[in-house]
Amino acid sequence: MDFFTQEHFNLLNKWQGKKSNPENIDQKQDYPQLKDAYAITERWAKALQKKMFPSGTVKIRKSPVNQGGNFFSYNWAKIYPSKNSPEHLAYTVGIATDGFAVKIDTVNAKKDLREKYLAIRGDDYAGSGIVSILPPSEGLQKFSSISELVDWSEAEINKFSIGYDEVAQMLEQSKQVNEPTAEYSMDDTPISLNTILYGPPGTGKTYHTIEAAVKAAEPNFNASSRKELKAKYDSLVEEKRVRFVTFHQSYGYEEFVEGLKANSNNGEISYDVEPGIFKQICEDARQGVEPDNDPLEQAIELFKSELEETSTITLKTLRGNDFDVQYHGNTTFRVFPEATSHEDLGKGYPVSIDNIRKLYRGLSVKKIYNSSYVKSILNHIKKTYKVNDFEAPKQGEAKNFVLVIDEINRGNISKIFGELITLIEESKRSGEEQDEALEVVLPNSGEPFSVPENLYLIGTMNTADRSLAMMDTALRRRFDFVEMMPRPELFHEVSINGIDLEALLSKMNQRIEVLYDREHTLGHAFFIPAKDLVGKQDLAFETLKSVFKNKIIPLLEEYFFEDWNKIRLVLGDNQKVEELQFVREEKQSFDNLFGNNHGLNNYQQEEKSYTLLPFDNDVWNKPEAYIGIYKAQKED
Repeated sequence: MDFFTQEHFNLLNKWQGKKSNPENIDQKQDYPQLKDAYAITERWAKALQKKMFPSGTVKIRKSPVNQGGNFFSYNWAKIYPSKNSPEHLAYTVGIATDGFAVKIDTVNAKKDLREKYLAIRGDDYAGSGIVSILPPSEGLQKFSSISELVDWSEAEINKFSIGYDEVAQMLEQSKQVNEPTAEYSMDDTPISLNTILYGPPGTGKTYHTIEAAVKAAEPNFNASSRKELKAKYDSLVEEKRVRFVTFHQSYGYEEFVEGLKANSNNGEISYDVEPGIFKQICEDARQGVEPDNDPLEQAIELFKSELEETSTITLKTLRGNDFDVQYHGNTTFRVFPEATSHEDLGKGYPVSIDNIRKLYRGLSVKKIYNSSYVKSILNHIKKTYKVNDFEAPKQGEAKNFVLVIDEINRGNISKIFGELITLIEESKRSGEEQDEALEVVLPNSGEPFSVPENLYLIGTMNTADRSLAMMDTALRRRFDFVEMMPRPELFHEVSINGIDLEALLSKMNQRIEVLYDREHTLGHAFFIPAKDLVGKQDLAFETLKSVFKNKIIPLLEEYFFEDWNKIRLVLGDNQKVEELQFVREEKQSFDNLFGNNHGLNNYQQEEKSYTLLPFDNDVWNKPEAYIGIYKAQKED
């Protein structure tokens, strides 16, 4: 088919959000047309890329069904303007239930980055300055060829109120902290197997996690620039040798190690053991090869794609019995023995993809559920995609893997690690030269488990949430702790409209240490965005105002439980003239409020109240008000 038709939009509306079912006759009939629409979108994207971004690339996943097995309400292709464009941002083109769409959009972005993007895009999706939508009826009437669609796309992109590079820069500022350094060199201190970076908010814990992860995964790598280091980190994440998890109060053993997942088949409940991120990365580290380069993993992905294309493949068990295999997404294949009708079996017998991996790597057949089907599928994959028999890596050949645990102190360590907490000790890790290596049997799967010696654990801890002294004792004994404190010296001789950032941060933190403690000081990272714009003084000052509004003041409110007198002292308002105070003090006479015979405290004849001036008040626009934080402007 040469171009989109109304039927393509009708089918998107018809199937959006519905579960894919290879037995559904209507779906079988409509599926080819949905696939055709992807082919047209791909031609559209490639033609636009060639015309506007000749050094760019196009990426597209041509499946009408998402990983969860539900139909999309759209199709799309991603256009990266250059080979060095950030992976989290692209121009996208495609059709959706509401029409033809061209926009700048995020790709697989984390929650905080996506929220930042949505703030840039605005609440009015159709009216956004980085989105262009044309209803189906108008588009089909206006366009009859790819070239016409490309011309329209180019014109719309050129009308965007914000360019791709500007959006990327705005996202990058929120994505990571860029500490000011004339030259960059990596710290050559070796990193231990278990490390926690701890300190107050905004001290660069996440920033330094990137360097620590790269050092752990590739000890011989030495970056000459921060950009080079970040590129290496991104490649390690893409290879799945570095993975990321955030602990929270409800996070548990089931998500981290392994848990039981319920499945309903024709009204019958069955349970699969699903590995958590820790168990999975331990298994990958034990194999010593990144999943994307593992020949079995590549073959499994090809087999999934084959099933998506053909819906069903017929195989034989070792005894010669035929059975059909289907893939509906998630972590299992579905098997239907030919001797039994599909209707009787409902969704079929589950065959865990993880069990295929385990059998390939030597687990006994006796410990595998539906082992005859698992073995037959594995044999088919090995034969069809030419996968050799498994060979364990030799000593010293296994690559290092890293698990980054953000906010490690927020989780219940005993609940999350369970019996595995001892296994993470360096002397208890598994390896050829580990004399004290320990192994446990996991309660859900009954499998033997150990932590390999080439897996590094890097945690971050915000001391404003919980002090080091309150950390789980078992965790404290098994991790090395690296303190990350505020570094005002990074702003030496940095001035914004006369405001000395080094003096500003130093003075506020000195006061916080006296009024509270050093674990609740303010990190230097809060002021980095303002420092990075120091060449544009007006813009830098606007950024500094935003830092106070959105970061500093809310943190001080949290630290001091809205004790505004202490907040006022941190901001130096007691040493400023009234017109430069952010928090104003007012005195109310008891006699004026209640009359002479009020019977209240005889030793205190007046009540003090405090008011934080609104952020639209002119005081926030006066550099002198910020200078007054560290330089007294009146005698007490």
